[in-house]
Amino acid sequence: MIIVEGIDYFLIPAENPETSAKFYSDIFDFESVDEKSGEYIVMGLDSINIKLQKISGFKNSLGESKIPVLSFVLDVDDFTEAIAELEENKISIVRGPETNSAGEFLHFLDPAGNVLEISYKD
Repeated sequence: MIIVEGIDYFLIPAENPETSAKFYSDIFDFESVDEKSGEYIVMGLDSINIKLQKISGFKNSLGESKIPVLSFVLDVDDFTEAIAELEENKISIVRGPETNSAGEFLHFLDPAGNVLEISYKD
C-alpha cells in the first residue's frame, strides 16, 4: 500500500498559463507559488494548489461534455454573490444555477475552456 500524505497540485491545461493565472487570481484569489515562464504556473489558495500547464492545441473533451475539472464548495450567501460576480465579469456560464439533491450548483468556463463548478450544500 502506498501511503499518501496529501496532494501536491491538480493539473489544469491552459493554452496561455498567464491568462489563466490572472483569471484564477481575480476570480478565486489564487496566488502564484511557482512558475516556469511560458510553461506552467503553480497557484495556491489555502491548501489547494493548481498547476496551469501550457498545452498547445489541447482539446478538452471534458469541456465538450460539460464535466467540471474542479468543483469549489461555497456557503449559500457566497454562492449567490459568486453568480453575480461571474455575470459582472462576463464569464461564460454553461449550466445552472441548478438544484440537485445536495444543494445548488453552477458550471462556467475558465479562459482555456475548462469547466469549473461552484456549489453549496444544504
